[in-house]
Amino acid sequence: MSLSSLEGSLHRGCGGRYAQHTEQVTVRLSGMASEVTREFFRCEKCGHEQRTIEQRDAAEKQAVEQIRAAHGLLTPREIRQLREELGLTSAQLADVCYGTPRGIVAGWEKGRYLQNREADALLRSLRDPEVFAFRTARAGVVPATAADAATGEAVAGEAVADEAVAGEPGEAGAEPADAPTAEDAAGAS
Repeated sequence: MSLSSLEGSLHRGCGGRYAQHTEQVTVRLSGMASEVTREFFRCEKCGHEQRTIEQRDAAEKQAVEQIRAAHGLLTPREIRQLREELGLTSAQLADVCYGTPRGIVAGWEKGRYLQNREADALLRSLRDPEVFAFRTARAGVVPATAADAATGEAVAGEAVADEAVAGEPGEAGAEPADAPTAEDAAGAS
């Protein structure tokens, strides 16, 4: 049902007409909340209320912007830039972030999901070389070099992240965490 579908339309239950109104609502996302103004339709005769998907989405988008600003959270663009600077694919970043589902990380980058404060702090902490080295080692992730990330090889898509890429020791690849590396093979012989 679209925004214009109810304005002035007939309420079949009582014969009244719908008119647009606004209300103050609290939208809760990722453990945070924001007060926003949301539009809705109310039958002028009986008071029946309807809210469209577009109205709900607009209120949620407004709440996300307010929450992001109030808590100083990274924007989707900043999350993607951070990931690319670190030489990680979305799947690798998900693994580094304590196994966060890959779709959630991709959603952070596309603005579909809002990261909570703890996830935001974890993302920011990855800028520290010691933290980054610890997290990638613990997750079994081999980050791409900055040159690979700049050319797009490391961020070509989720399919790349699922393929094991063999290469020279230290070369970027999107190997699964349990796959042996070239360094492991060299050490075994």
